[in-house]
Amino acid sequence: MHRSIYAAVALLPASASPLLAQEEKGGLLSLHPGLSIWTLVIFLIVFAVLAKFAFPKILEAVEARERHLAELAEGAERDRAEAAALADEHRRLVDETRARVQEALNESRSTAERMRAEILEQAQRERADLIARTQAELAAERASTLEQVRRDAVDVAMAAAERLVRKNLDTADNRRLVEEYLGAVAAPAPAAAARV
Repeated sequence: MHRSIYAAVALLPASASPLLAQEEKGGLLSLHPGLSIWTLVIFLIVFAVLAKFAFPKILEAVEARERHLAELAEGAERDRAEAAALADEHRRLVDETRARVQEALNESRSTAERMRAEILEQAQRERADLIARTQAELAAERASTLEQVRRDAVDVAMAAAERLVRKNLDTADNRRLVEEYLGAVAAPAPAAAARV
């Protein structure tokens, strides 16, 4: 930047001298030493004034602008690095969250399977207990019914025997004989009930 400013200032006398000479005499190639000297002197004075007062401020402004641009570039680079770091952190958090969600799902599935197995096992135990209780109640009811039938049969047989035999046997002897007979006849009944 400094070189371009100095080069532009250096070209000013070269461009100003021919134009002034053209205005005085009208020839592009004619040379006037006096005019050229005064032009050079004026140029040097203007250059010295600019170099003393204007150029430092211009150079200072240009350097400040360059520093500002450099700071902006550094800031942009820092922002880019921070954005990249944030993006990496975001990806890491997303991966971690996804892993935790998958772990929770797996744990929920295993818990549900375990609860299902426990419920099925409990249902099977309750079913087996219910079947056993029902079979025991049926067996007791069957035995009670058979006993009642047997007693009724004894009474009926005794009544029938009293009518048919009409002998001098007392009622206790009749009952004993009939119970012995029916007991001998009904002996296979408990075995049949046990099979049920």
